[in-house]
Amino acid sequence: MRRLIAWLTVVLVAAATLSTSASAADYPSFKDLGAMPLDAVTAPGSGVGTGPNGEPWLYLVSSGSPAVLSVVDARDGSRVHQFPLPGASGSWAVEVAPNGDVYVGTYGEGRVYRYRPGAAAVENLGVAVPGETFVWSITTDENGVVYGGTGQSRANVFRYDPATGVTTNLGSLAPDADPLIVRGIAAAGGKVYAGTHAATTVVEIDPTTGERRDLGLPPGADPAAGVYDLDVRGRLLFARFSLSGSPEPLHVYDLDAGAWVQEIPDVHGLNLSPVAADGRTVYFVRDQTLHTYDLVDRTYAATALTGVSDVRGFGFVDLGDPDWPGDTLVGLSHIGGYFVYSPQTGRSELRTADAVAAPGPVRSIAEGPDGLLYVGTFLAGGLASYDPETGAKTQFAGEVSQAEGMVTHDGALYVGTYPWGDILRYDPDQPAEPGVNPRSVLRLYEDHGQSRPFALASAGDYLAIGTVAKNGSPGGGLTLLNTRTGKSWFTDVVPGHSVVALTYRDGILYGATSVYGGVGGPRPTETDAVVFAYDIEQRRKLWEVVPVPGEGAIGELAFDENGKLWSQTPVTVFRMDVETREVEATRTYEPYPWDTIAYAHVGSRVWFDPYVDQLYVVSQAKMFTIDPVTLDRARVFQPSSYGFLHNNGNVFIARDLKYWEYTPSARPAATAATATESVPAGRPQTVTFSGLGPGEEVELWLRPDARSLGTVRADATGTARLTFTVPLDRAGELTVEARRLSTRGVLSTSFQAAAPLCDVTVDGPHAVPLRAASGTTCLTGATVSGPVDVSPGAMLTVTDSTVSGPVRSTRAGGVVLSGATVSGPVTLTGSAGAVSITGSVVSGSVSLAGNTGGVRFAGNRVTGGLSCSGNDPAPVQDEPNDVTGPVRGQCSIGRP
Repeated sequence: MRRLIAWLTVVLVAAATLSTSASAADYPSFKDLGAMPLDAVTAPGSGVGTGPNGEPWLYLVSSGSPAVLSVVDARDGSRVHQFPLPGASGSWAVEVAPNGDVYVGTYGEGRVYRYRPGAAAVENLGVAVPGETFVWSITTDENGVVYGGTGQSRANVFRYDPATGVTTNLGSLAPDADPLIVRGIAAAGGKVYAGTHAATTVVEIDPTTGERRDLGLPPGADPAAGVYDLDVRGRLLFARFSLSGSPEPLHVYDLDAGAWVQEIPDVHGLNLSPVAADGRTVYFVRDQTLHTYDLVDRTYAATALTGVSDVRGFGFVDLGDPDWPGDTLVGLSHIGGYFVYSPQTGRSELRTADAVAAPGPVRSIAEGPDGLLYVGTFLAGGLASYDPETGAKTQFAGEVSQAEGMVTHDGALYVGTYPWGDILRYDPDQPAEPGVNPRSVLRLYEDHGQSRPFALASAGDYLAIGTVAKNGSPGGGLTLLNTRTGKSWFTDVVPGHSVVALTYRDGILYGATSVYGGVGGPRPTETDAVVFAYDIEQRRKLWEVVPVPGEGAIGELAFDENGKLWSQTPVTVFRMDVETREVEATRTYEPYPWDTIAYAHVGSRVWFDPYVDQLYVVSQAKMFTIDPVTLDRARVFQPSSYGFLHNNGNVFIARDLKYWEYTPSARPAATAATATESVPAGRPQTVTFSGLGPGEEVELWLRPDARSLGTVRADATGTARLTFTVPLDRAGELTVEARRLSTRGVLSTSFQAAAPLCDVTVDGPHAVPLRAASGTTCLTGATVSGPVDVSPGAMLTVTDSTVSGPVRSTRAGGVVLSGATVSGPVTLTGSAGAVSITGSVVSGSVSLAGNTGGVRFAGNRVTGGLSCSGNDPAPVQDEPNDVTGPVRGQCSIGRP
């Protein structure tokens, strides 16, 4: 293995030594890129109240670093105040007390804040429960005493008494070590009601005595769904059970009767409204429509207000406007929108709050097909791009939710988003437009229960997607999406495990897992994450191996120049031989608290640097290099959470709101170019890759139909070349796409495939048998009386022609039939070039065997049988065929 010892002696280990630029001799160097333009309003929790002079005020907590509390005037949406919340990343829990004080329970450090309307600052009331970093729910009783629930692990209920300033932990609801959160809480009549998630319980607590009583579950409720929201109105307790917050039944419990008495289907939102002035009406959202509920006769009815869904805060205010008489109901969404609704007149209006758009911390980064750096954020959503050449930063696609993973595939950027497991396709060559670019191509939540697409990999025809199940559910899975046809299939490839890393090589998909499933789900019973191999064509798992016993989550996967597979758990690096399935080397650098952590998904970020033969690992908020022989590691940089090697030769690093570009050593940018801009189909084209690492392997595909061109290895100068024959059935723009196996980067270059150059042309009657002996023979509008045979290496195109006899080839350079009519069998064997039969009629059997240049059989009518065997890759049937006889072999499989 080659080494680059010199730069290791000057490894940077402290941020204080960062430099913003470097001359050619000053390596390594770091460039601080600053923050990305990813400000957004994401307010999972919000509330409605009044200002010191009765002003109608809205309270929204924008997620960010730190989170920000915005005070907004409901009359016009203008911002009145804004207050940063140090130590908080966001809030699901905002409650307005009877005296108008606002309490905010936050996540990040688990702190509670109080804002007194009119005050110049927010009060930090401290960490609610030591050791708990997330306050999920908060409420007040009739006397203004505050109660809240925590997570991610021990499900504590706490009380804060404003009169004394004392916070009291009322204890944990977690019966054992399983992670549990108190997602819903309500208080009334001297009792506190807590709802847990994901294991479902509704518990009544006497805060004075500590006595608890389990209220049980309503008939038919899913005990694994979890309580999502909980409210007391009058003497009725309202509970909605949902794993993710999607519309689910709202259950009603009669506190006096001690029984569940009602179920209301398809209810959405985080809470119900306060009781209206009539003392008996509350409001909620069902079927995207505002509804009323009568607390006395327990009936509900739709209002005229539609187009609302996930309301996060309700309240009644006086807008001081004769057009809005009396109390006006306000409901807030989690992205800063709100509605006003007049119960007296039925009038409604949708408005926007000028809440602070807080900066969002990084959640995913990747290089796009245009060479730009793309970034997605945690919770806030939206995407941004950065141009390494110009430094230009652009924010776009604000409608995109939290991006868990990104990858370049077939000329586009694919983004996997939470919470619905949406897979989006973004074309950088087209303008961004909501719902159009990027657009959703697959959603995994409803049919497969998948929520977090962390792992995305380009795999020939397919986009491979590794996922974690929805919150509260164990496991995850693997999805293969054919991005040309839109068809997909899902498999629980390693039962009970989530799939958190994927890479593809020589027709085999390699994956890594975590034993942890959806957040808030049951604690895993298994302790060992695995590496697996999956054959896409056969749709079956070939093997799985436990590389490091006792380690529950594995990181990204990368191949070195010798074909060895590398990865790292949070603390242990390992190298595998995928042929023998042996783990050849491991090293653990420090202990890891597997027994106490709530969950761990992607163990680390990993790539192999082909320029210096070093493994890079980002783990435990640090970036390291690892010597592939000794496994010694050196810390390069901190803090870092994400990283990858760009095709310009530099490493991009991200953590929270900060981004850096790191140049380890003098190195060229990797590029791809074709010898000519236009080549006739059936003729040779040469593609050259420059700026690779010496000995680096790249896997080549010809798109748009993903034909494998094989693998090439760079020489000592970092240059690799391949000369190939342009498929006979292609015309228009073709793209050679190279996947860098060590970095998972993609290089591409395009050219035009012109019409074939015909050495022999037949365009009328041909009364004798025909043999294509060499070169390219073209039949266009021809009528051949007799068989047509193709000699080894020769090529044949038949367009809108009739053949009265069989068509046969053995080891041909390519055979294309388009709009042909053949009276006789078609037998095509061993072709090294493209085989394509489309829109044709064959009166006889069709046999396609051992062809290696790609086979397409689509839109044909066959009077006879169809047999396909030994074709590599397997035939593509992207249009239906009408075959009267038996269909055997590869063509009998309904491929997406």
